[in-house]
Amino acid sequence: MLHSYEAQLQGNQVIWLGVPPPPQAQPRRVVVVVDEPENGPPATIVMNILQRARGSLGHGSRDAVLAALEQSRQEWER
Repeated sequence: MLHSYEAQLQGNQVIWLGVPPPPQAQPRRVVVVVDEPENGPPATIVMNILQRARGSLGHGSRDAVLAALEQSRQEWER
């Protein structure tokens, strides 16, 4: 059974933030998960891109847009 204990990693030392795990007689394998900040574009940039793309396929009906996309795909494959 897996248990989790919250800690901070400072260099190569683990600093327990809450109740530490009970001592073990035998060495045990542990997995450290590091929470990294996201490097992707902020959500506002993605939202702006999507707003600028809105309507780029025209303002026709759904069927007309799908037909135009199918025609473009067929022309591409020729």
